[in-house]
Amino acid sequence: MKSFLKYMAAAALAAGVMVTPACSDFLDVEDESSVSDANFPTNLNHVDLLLNSAYAGSHGLGLYAQLYYPQIMYLLDHTHDTFGNYDGRSQFLSWNAQTSNEKLEKLYADIMCWIQYANQANDACEAYRPKAAVNEVAELDYKQGQALFNRALAYWHAQVFFELESKEDGLGFPIIRKAPSTIDEMSPARATVKDTWDFVIETLEQASTLLQGHNTDKTRATYWAARGLLAKALMQARRTQDAVPVLEDIIKNSGAKLLDYNTYAASFYADELHEFNAETFYEIDMSRNKKQDGPWAGFTSGSGMQMVMAPWVVDLSGWTSFVNKRSGKWVGPTEPGVEANTCTNGGWGNNYVNDYSVKRFGWPLENCCRVRNENFDYKAAGRFATIDNYPWVLPEDFRKRSQQVRDNKECDPRLFISAAQPYFDTMKNHTGADTWYDMSFTEASSLGTSKHLYFAPKKFTNRDGLESGLNFSSGANFPIIRLADIYLLYAEAIASTNPQSALEYVNKVHRRAYGCDPEQPTAYDYKSLTDETMAAKGNAADILGHDVIKYERWAELFAEGQWWFDVRRYEILPNEVKVYPVSTYGNAEYLGERCYAQPIPLTEIERYNGGLKQNYNY
Repeated sequence: MKSFLKYMAAAALAAGVMVTPACSDFLDVEDESSVSDANFPTNLNHVDLLLNSAYAGSHGLGLYAQLYYPQIMYLLDHTHDTFGNYDGRSQFLSWNAQTSNEKLEKLYADIMCWIQYANQANDACEAYRPKAAVNEVAELDYKQGQALFNRALAYWHAQVFFELESKEDGLGFPIIRKAPSTIDEMSPARATVKDTWDFVIETLEQASTLLQGHNTDKTRATYWAARGLLAKALMQARRTQDAVPVLEDIIKNSGAKLLDYNTYAASFYADELHEFNAETFYEIDMSRNKKQDGPWAGFTSGSGMQMVMAPWVVDLSGWTSFVNKRSGKWVGPTEPGVEANTCTNGGWGNNYVNDYSVKRFGWPLENCCRVRNENFDYKAAGRFATIDNYPWVLPEDFRKRSQQVRDNKECDPRLFISAAQPYFDTMKNHTGADTWYDMSFTEASSLGTSKHLYFAPKKFTNRDGLESGLNFSSGANFPIIRLADIYLLYAEAIASTNPQSALEYVNKVHRRAYGCDPEQPTAYDYKSLTDETMAAKGNAADILGHDVIKYERWAELFAEGQWWFDVRRYEILPNEVKVYPVSTYGNAEYLGERCYAQPIPLTEIERYNGGLKQNYNY
């Protein structure tokens, strides 16, 4: 993982350069070595500073540094549930975010910053082009293509969160083509949905042209990354037929291939060997931040996933007490023979995988329970629980059945890539010790019917322990576009015209999930696009139960921040209400079309002096 610290510095420099006021005439002294608004940029290195800032834009606190995935997206699409209602989290669980939601405010502001940085980089390219030497033009094209890609990616997020209505004349996002230099330019009106998507698609087509032939450095935007995002934008804009030739081009000519199952599984766990692999077209590049401010910083090289989603392990730290060795007295809120909290997390974890998501993978959640360990010796335990002396154990019959389900692939194997199974998966203790311990979780009851053990988040979280000074930061990259996504979008695009070919591309992804060769037919293959999926085991009324494209997109891209986009495109929120009716905070409720879009934060409405139109019914 390469460091993004230079991006942070560049962001500050870029902001400073672009707002530097002109000096008074009597102080003007011509200095060709100085940098000002008038002569900036003077070389390609200056362009690079602003381009680095464009990449840094995705690392804002409201985006991939922390809030976007675990505190907004995972709750919005019910990938996860939460232990606490912090700063309005329950509003996302009920699809009813308020205009004063602090997390939404930060998301909107950071998207705008990202657009600003990308526009500054693009403006710098345009400003330098008349000055560029002949041998600099190709490099300048490459840099401008990257700037435009970043702008399009920021807009892609903005549209899917804040556009209202699927109709083309609905409310889209303000179109900002360059860094604003006047008050009026800082407050553009909202465009229509159609016009905004036109702008995104136009930007990506231009980026594709400029990035032609640049596919070596996958830490940067490449030609195929631009084509992949273009395909996703066309599909999201419901321009399916326009997306087909782009998708076919990617599949036939990009050289990308599906990873084998084991490599695919390892690619989500901050393993440098599997970053920027043969399956991904673009990843948000993260580095495990060793600074104490880490994910709390405005921009950071690492993500704060671990601060929200850290898995739980047996507490060997002394944090939770049993018997004080010196006094001989029981310490803590519990009494001997009563449940003692013997778990701690690898960070500040307060999310867990939603029960209904576990069931959607086909897992028999009703059997997931624990019993008191009759042989637990709390006197011997002292301040430390151990694997060998633990107050709670898994019933042997459940352990055997769970092992059978897992070994025989009676549920979707991608569950174990996406979620850590209690008492089966392991991680290092949060102190960073060398010993690996069972993930043994406390009880959860979001089903509202019975208490049971919950599965922990697994993708993008640290499983190797947390050393002091890392501030619970994760360095796992976030894949934005990968081949499995492209295959499934292609299947969706051609399903009505060529269902057999669509089925084959679905099966390629499905076979890999079961550890098989994607190119060879298997016993696991779906027989039709309406075949029964694992979702039917969890809820017979779930439309994903007999729609293999929708199910495969949900299962394959689970916990990658994609499902909400699909929910919007398919307009299936009423189905999701049926599948996810209950959460720990805020039961689901479909309040009509407004639920598909987040409200424009009140702070932004006020900043625009009323010139920014709010989504309907807010």
